[in-house]
Amino acid sequence: MKKQPLIYPTYEEQGHEALMVEEPVALFGTVENRGEVIARIKEGLPTESFEKLREEFGITAVELAKTLNINMRTLSRRKQSGRLDIDESERVYRLARLFQIALNLFGDAGLVQRWFAAPKEIYGGLTPLNYADTEPGAQEVEKQLRRLEHGVFY
Repeated sequence: MKKQPLIYPTYEEQGHEALMVEEPVALFGTVENRGEVIARIKEGLPTESFEKLREEFGITAVELAKTLNINMRTLSRRKQSGRLDIDESERVYRLARLFQIALNLFGDAGLVQRWFAAPKEIYGGLTPLNYADTEPGAQEVEKQLRRLEHGVFY
């Protein structure tokens, strides 16, 4: 049975009353405040969040685990327990948030996948997905998305 793709609502679809426009809706659903997101991360995201993120980026589990710096054996153990630890949850959140920001910008999940998969000179020839494997790298990817959002194309 083929799974249906996750649908990330755009800003307009969420309604302007939504407080956390860029929170990864597919992982969290609608959230009322940042404290709710923090609490979910601290309790550990469900391991299904890894799979949801993998599907959204259209990459293999090995590729995503490498980007998230999660050993495949560790991931296997986490799947048995059903939860990621706090550090792993934060890394999943970080990438999911970048995906949501890009989706809000581009409006098409396929385009977002292609953008994250294409090497960029600004990242020394790495893909944005590879570059976002650390917090400083993720911050740079977010900065570039913000530039694009404001029409700065360099």
